[in-house]
Amino acid sequence: MSSVGVWSESGRLQACIGCAPGAEFDRVLPRNIEAAIRDSNGQLRDNPDYLLFDDLVLRDVLWREHQTLFDVIRAATGAGGVHDLRALVADVLVDPGVRKSVLADIAAAEMRIGGGLSVSARQWLSAASPRQCAEALMVGTRPDGQVLLRWPMPNALFARDCLAVVGASVVVMRPAHPARWRDGIISRAIARHHPLFAGVQVIDVADGSQTDAQIEGGDVLVVSEKLVLVGVGIRTNLAGARALAEALLPAGVEVLGVQLPKKRAAMHLDTLFTVLDEESALVFPPVVEEHSPVGIRLELFDPIGGKRLDNGLQAALAARGHDLDFVPCGDGDEVAAIREQWTDGANAFCLAPGRVLLYGRNRRTLAALNKKGFEIATPAGFIQNAALWLEGQRKMVIALDGFELSRGRGGPRCLTLPLSRAPLQ
Repeated sequence: MSSVGVWSESGRLQACIGCAPGAEFDRVLPRNIEAAIRDSNGQLRDNPDYLLFDDLVLRDVLWREHQTLFDVIRAATGAGGVHDLRALVADVLVDPGVRKSVLADIAAAEMRIGGGLSVSARQWLSAASPRQCAEALMVGTRPDGQVLLRWPMPNALFARDCLAVVGASVVVMRPAHPARWRDGIISRAIARHHPLFAGVQVIDVADGSQTDAQIEGGDVLVVSEKLVLVGVGIRTNLAGARALAEALLPAGVEVLGVQLPKKRAAMHLDTLFTVLDEESALVFPPVVEEHSPVGIRLELFDPIGGKRLDNGLQAALAARGHDLDFVPCGDGDEVAAIREQWTDGANAFCLAPGRVLLYGRNRRTLAALNKKGFEIATPAGFIQNAALWLEGQRKMVIALDGFELSRGRGGPRCLTLPLSRAPLQ
């Protein structure tokens, strides 16, 4: 029996993957945080070296914030419930055949971005220990600093995006941006070859006829064993949503497409909407308001047939048995909502129904949750009382420091990849 299985967003967390930040962040340069640059004629164009971060980060502070997040998760799951992506990469690179295949795919990806993997670099990566090789693939350099790959992999921090567990299957995503192609290659190897996923059905959206499919885990929300939401926007396209919907159809799972505004602030569905428990969800208000002051709305559609649905997200969920109270990010203040959504105020992660993680800097959003009966707890308080606080119906928000973590435009849900959740009662 596999221990992998996720049938909701809020069932009690049993196992999870994260990626502790490392030396890859020390290689991110100012040119990597500019989405656009000016060419020799002074015209703006896409920056080919953009790595999706908005700012340079302090790695030691970033690490401490991330460590606190996963200390809370370990308190909820037990130490054996947390797996680090760096270790999983090293595990699969033990197999010479897997390593050869991974390096070949990475070499091809480097060529596509105008780089390359030299003969000497491939020889070093082939001969290095599994842990050395894994670290070099993450950082992009050898331990002595010699550059092997064009870019580091800072976005591996957001473990959510390249894999997802949906029901009893692991879904291999297909990242849209070149900065995440290497993440996708490594994640595919983990899904196909790591013992964690032994015997688990693999759904790979890059296989089959959907050759143009693009999809990331931040756009995939498992509402129930019969309903999955997929956001379609700047990171996931219609072909990706359709590929996942077709793969889940034989299991009787309905996939509801959610058309997102093509804005940086709405990079994934989970930056606008996350489930808190069976009764409530956290939402960025303008995307569900009839007359939005900032002019954006979520539109629903059937990814397979392409038919647009007339009802809004809240009504569509209610019609499918999920009558959720929408708690507003920003607590009803338009300016606060926009500011706090930018720092992941709508991106909550559930440890259990009604026990959620959120950045403490989003104070108006915490106030909105507090009005709905959620206590505000500290990470230290939760760690000390986890066994007690996870029982019963108590609702709480564990308020995390996220001052460096939020610079990468990702919240607690973005940083976590659930492998197993207990079924909801």
